[in-house]
Amino acid sequence: MKAVRLYGANDLRYEKVEKPAAPPGGLLVKVKACAICGSDVRNVAAGGSAHGFTLPRTIGHEIAGVIAEVGEGVQGYRVGQRVILGVVIFCGRCPYCLSGHQNQCEDKEAISYQYDGGFADYVAAPEILVRQGGVLTIPEGLDFPTAAITEPFSCALNGQELSRVGLGDTVVVIGAGPVGNMHAMLARAEGAARVIMAELMPERLAKAKEIGAADIFVDSGREDLKEVVMQATGGRGADVVIVAAPSGQAQLQAIGIAAKRGRVNFFGGLPKGRSEITLDSNVIHYRELFVHGTSDSTPIHMKKILDLMAAGRLDAERLVTKVLPLSKYREGFELARSGAALKVILAPEA
Repeated sequence: MKAVRLYGANDLRYEKVEKPAAPPGGLLVKVKACAICGSDVRNVAAGGSAHGFTLPRTIGHEIAGVIAEVGEGVQGYRVGQRVILGVVIFCGRCPYCLSGHQNQCEDKEAISYQYDGGFADYVAAPEILVRQGGVLTIPEGLDFPTAAITEPFSCALNGQELSRVGLGDTVVVIGAGPVGNMHAMLARAEGAARVIMAELMPERLAKAKEIGAADIFVDSGREDLKEVVMQATGGRGADVVIVAAPSGQAQLQAIGIAAKRGRVNFFGGLPKGRSEITLDSNVIHYRELFVHGTSDSTPIHMKKILDLMAAGRLDAERLVTKVLPLSKYREGFELARSGAALKVILAPEA
């Protein structure tokens, strides 16, 4: 079979590799679509130097496909079933796993990191992923490219739940990339009265306007976001501010536009070596702000996203900018890296 494998920094190779078999207790999935994530772009640039990467490695973790083989001892799955794969493989023993927060597992592994991923004709789902509920059935009516972006959507949902987005809220999303648009869509689905989206890159803002996930769009390079938010809220500020961009300045800005008792979500991580910010903690103290982060998701979050998509509550198909054959992976990564697209999907040709 063919696969896209990472050998080192900016060293991606499309090559022939041995087709895996369904492991005992696991599954073999024929990949139909695998989306390029921002972390894929960063891992390629860094040569997989972080997060316990082992090289060479077939990367790609936003996977949708069809079960091709069922491993010995597996029940509840069948050949031909349309599925998506989760990413995080958790230990199940640490305090975080036992409290239901598997995304914070102290000894977690992941597809595309310690296990081969989905930029390939086939991917093996290990026994532990199957046992932990990390293989989910795609509902009828969802195509493979749309289903493939369930995982990043589920991470956004985890953040929205932590931020307690709800009926009547004014939600500000800073960053109009793929995840920023997901946050805007989810906020509406959860009953937000008003969604304001801010972005520095005119191209990304234009794409966000095409999708129409927000009510108010702010060009941060030309407009004062705080002024727009205060005008829209009668001077009160936003109930929820989600920073879906790797910017310390945006994090500081978020704290300044939150209403009293507002929730501020630092969703986007900052670059290594530039992750410290200096803020006025008295603003948090006196305005009783709740500031938190978000990392990964659980199978429960993925199931909720699939249900929302199937019910028509999330028009996720609008986020898929381009579907390319796997052999055109270089074009796909360049498009994803440029910021000119939202979600780029690679689809094996076999």
